[in-house]
Amino acid sequence: EMNRRSDLAFTTPPIETIILDVGAGDGRLVYFLRRAMEEIAKKENRHSKEEEQQPGLPTIIATDDGSWKAPIYDNKHIRVEQLSAIEALDKYGPKAGTTTPDQHGIAEKKKTRLIVLCSWMPPGQDWTADFRRPINTDIAAAAKDEHSDYSGKEATERLVEEYILIGEADDGTCGHNWHTWGNPDFKSEDAAPRDLNGYERVDLSDLSSLQFSRFDCERSSESVTVSFRHTR
Repeated sequence: EMNRRSDLAFTTPPIETIILDVGAGDGRLVYFLRRAMEEIAKKENRHSKEEEQQPGLPTIIATDDGSWKAPIYDNKHIRVEQLSAIEALDKYGPKAGTTTPDQHGIAEKKKTRLIVLCSWMPPGQDWTADFRRPINTDIAAAAKDEHSDYSGKEATERLVEEYILIGEADDGTCGHNWHTWGNPDFKSEDAAPRDLNGYERVDLSDLSSLQFSRFDCERSSESVTVSFRHTR
């Protein structure tokens, strides 16, 4: 992620990257992610030439609606905004037609790159349809239609450029086996919703090999990290 962010730092107009953790619980994932990215940035700065411009860190935000009653800390180290997934996407997602003045005072289109994290999505629920919805979809309509795949929307601009899911995949206890993961054993349509919306699945095996959950044991490790990236 740090390498891809660096590639975007020198584009014109600049791209603001927001990493949004939905269903973040007590916010510890964002806390440690921010610390790790700060350490990586320090190392990059130490090895760079003085004249080289270094990109800033992305904005990292933790949100949770509080329904699981995880402890919510409100301090400078760990802060969780009390928002549902839909409310968080509506607040921090890019808006169509938004402009900002450039250095010469000329309005230019503001670029926002939204990456969503979701760790251990509740079983049987699917939040990913909202991640894939077109920019400026009506929030009330989105809240009513839990499993909309938005395949009828003629839009190439999606709200989320990439979403990363952590937990059990495909036939476990995270999300919906079809609507979230596209497991063909549970299919209700010919094509998985992510395919209809132009997202590619990338299994992050290197990360998965380093993680463990309270359900893992010496003989079985089910927790994985999977990225879904918008390709069109």
